[in-house]
This record gives sequence, structure tokens and C-alpha cells, in this order.
Amino acid sequence: MRRRGSNFLTAAMLCAAGFAAAPAPAGAADAGPSKPTEWREAFSPDGTITRVKIPRQAEAAPSRTDEQAAAAADVIPIQNSGPSDSRFDMVIVGDGYTASEMGLLRQHAQSKWDEISTTAPWDKYRQNINVWLVNVVSNQSGVDNDPTEGVNRDTALDMGFFCGGIERLLCLSEPKAQAYAAQAPGVDAIVAVGHTTKYGGAGYPSLATVAGGNEHSGRIAIHELGHSVGGLADEYFTPDTTYPGGEPGEPNVTTDPSGSKWASYLGQSTPDGGAIGAHEGGSQYERGIYRPSQDSLMRSLDKPFNLIGLAAMDQAIGSKISGVAPGTSEQTPR
Repeated sequence: MRRRGSNFLTAAMLCAAGFAAAPAPAGAADAGPSKPTEWREAFSPDGTITRVKIPRQAEAAPSRTDEQAAAAADVIPIQNSGPSDSRFDMVIVGDGYTASEMGLLRQHAQSKWDEISTTAPWDKYRQNINVWLVNVVSNQSGVDNDPTEGVNRDTALDMGFFCGGIERLLCLSEPKAQAYAAQAPGVDAIVAVGHTTKYGGAGYPSLATVAGGNEHSGRIAIHELGHSVGGLADEYFTPDTTYPGGEPGEPNVTTDPSGSKWASYLGQSTPDGGAIGAHEGGSQYERGIYRPSQDSLMRSLDKPFNLIGLAAMDQAIGSKISGVAPGTSEQTPR
């Protein structure tokens, strides 16, 4: 079955078209008309997140050879909970793993899924999610610019650090990653793991990249899934910036200082600490926009989702699952 994967990737490409066009924080430098730019999220080991502007990466469509390699890739079920048309399908692809390192790729993929699946609200639906591993075989082991800038390797997805000059920004060819992910029976989310122990990752409209061999990088994927699955906005901000637009569509940011957008949650204790209210700053802007809590996973990697984020993720994951009671493998009455 390819239908759900195709629909997901089509939506991701439409999202990508608007990603670079999103309003930028006031005062951000532009590379100029001759050098198109795009935004990426950069992650520090201390959990802080920043949005950085980098030269737009040249991402040609996969070649015929790439397409043939993707079509020939083995798809391994890390967890198969049922038919894709009634389950949430997460797809993990790898880069920088040679044919003899597929066992290591499986270990890294399993480790990332284990971390994701113990985080709320993924833990609630763990038994109702399919997790597919696409065995992406690279010609050389490792990723570009690891351990230092200037190291180049021949890999299937062109993954590498120092993306746009940012050391821990781990970029790849999104179209190539999508081509491999589309081989899975269904695609509702994509995580790309790189063969490296160096901390890093990046967020794309359709996927997240993480260092496969780094035990702390899984939080990057969980944050990015907040965007690609839950439709959540970032809750951090750039100092001395003012939000220029109207009411945003994301559920966790608002221009209303009373927080009426999440009125039913106001005053309730939230897992990331404190109570739900209206805190100024979010969606990369310091002023003129408000977030539900002081800190959450959409602001800092060392925090859980707040109540608003949990509700959005719960709805998004649960909407893909039918025929079972959440958190169980038992059939529900029809």
C-alpha cells in the first residue's frame, strides 16, 4: 500500500513551499536575492533551540539511480500493530550505514523509537503505532563534516553537519529521504537517523534528522514531531522582535493576551511546570504573541509538552488510529 505515504509526502511538499516563506523575525539578515535562504532549527546540547537562516540547500530530485535504490531497499517492521489504513505509521530511514552496518542502523532506529514511545502522548498510543525501518544502504560509513568540517563521505541521503556553517545542524537531501520513506506501507511521520555519535539534528517540513548514535538526540525528533504531526508552533523567541501578523493557526500561540484560545485550560497545572496562562513570546517573536506556559518541549528540549501541545498531539495521533482502544491492542466495538 502506497496511498497514505503518497498523500503524506504531497502534503509535506506543500508545507515546504510555505516553510521558507513564513514571516521572519524582524531584523534578521537576508542573504540577498542572488542567494535564496531558508530557516532551520538548531539545537544545543543544553536543550536550547534557535532558528537560523542558512543558504537554501540545493536539493535536486532523486535521480533514476536513486529511485531504483530506494525501490530496492528492504522495509523492516520494528513494530507492526495492524493495517496501515487504521494505524499511525512512523517511518525511520538511515544515512551513512553501509551494507554491513544494517544491524547497527536497526539498533539506532530502535533506540530512537524507544525514547519517542515513552514520551507523552506517544506512550498512550504505543501499541497502536506501526514503526517501519527502511534499510538505506550507503557506499561509505558516517556523515559529512564529522568529526570536523571538510570530511566528505558518499552516502545515500547526503547527510552532514555544519549545514549553513552551523556545526550541529545535521542536514540531508529531503527529496531522497522522502523517496526511501515512501517504500513503507504508510507514512505519517519520518525520522532520519545519521551514522554519527555527535550531537545534532535538524527540522524539515516532512521529517526530523537526528544523530543515530547519540543518546541525547532523540529529544530533537520528539520536538520536530510536534511540528510535523501536531502542527505546533515553536514557543521560543528571538529577542527584540515583534510579531507582525494576524491570529496564527497553530493551537499553541495566539495574539490574544488573555489566552482565550485555550480558555478551557487556563489555570490548570501543566506537565512542564506552573499553570496554563498567556506568556508573551513565541513562534520566534518576543512581543505581540503569547504561548500557554513558561516552558515546554516546543521551547526547550529538556521539558515535556504543555497541556495544549499534549491535546494537539493526542488528536493528531489518535485520528489515524481506528478499531482499537487507545493504549491497548483490543478491538473496539463498531
